[in-house]
Amino acid sequence: MLRIQAASQTDPGRVREQNEDHCYFQMSSSGDEAKGLFIVADGMGGYQAGEVASKLAVDEIRETLNPLFAPSTAHETVALTPTNSPEGGNKTRRLPESREVAKINEKLKQAITRANEVIVHYGKTRKEARGLGSTVTVAVVLGNSAYIANVGDSRTYLLHNGQLRAITKDHSLVARLLDAGHITPEQVYDHPQRNLIYRSLGAGHHTVEVDVFYQTLEPGDMLLLCCDGLWEMVREDEITRILSSDAALETICQELIDAANRGGGEDNITAVVVRCSS
Repeated sequence: MLRIQAASQTDPGRVREQNEDHCYFQMSSSGDEAKGLFIVADGMGGYQAGEVASKLAVDEIRETLNPLFAPSTAHETVALTPTNSPEGGNKTRRLPESREVAKINEKLKQAITRANEVIVHYGKTRKEARGLGSTVTVAVVLGNSAYIANVGDSRTYLLHNGQLRAITKDHSLVARLLDAGHITPEQVYDHPQRNLIYRSLGAGHHTVEVDVFYQTLEPGDMLLLCCDGLWEMVREDEITRILSSDAALETICQELIDAANRGGGEDNITAVVVRCSS
């Protein structure tokens, strides 16, 4: 049985007066299965508007995904089946995406799409909030399965066997430049247009495209959900070092915040950390 623990921390940083980030997590258990919902949203739109957008995103996603954590929710694992190899031996292959994986992925998309609709409606009905928006990353953990989604440049990382990897893909100009080979990974941190994103919740977008990912978790794994105010200020080797600590999760969150502030603290900083154990 996989067990999970979590902690979160948010900070305005050293430059911004207002904290426009919101985060949330909840955990429960049903029988032998751990369950968790984890969200980080980074608001845009200036004083109050960005703060409202990120809170609307978190509240709507939480409300929409709440049924997944009801006691009656059944979780069907992705099946594995033996198949005969040409050499006559048996190998194991993963079956095509199960109905359960597809169902959770679709539920995640629905929740984030609904959050986008709520933010757009809010902006339409309040002149002072027009154009408000938010990035978001969400992780749903059911047993040893993690279902992860994002819009914008808030990220979810996986630390596995001491190796850190971003599961999500940024919807930003610099990510496209990096993929095309026009800039190096190190140049992402200092690029003058690093804050330009082409996908977000709200910001007048009546539809939103959501990326979803599936990840199997093992004891010892760590998940980090964070906004760009953290990952832009802290290099990945430092994030790896901090996450690899045996310290309490609250301490790890604070160390991540402190590292981002030491790196400049140019934006709001938010981290949700999830630790998997047996």
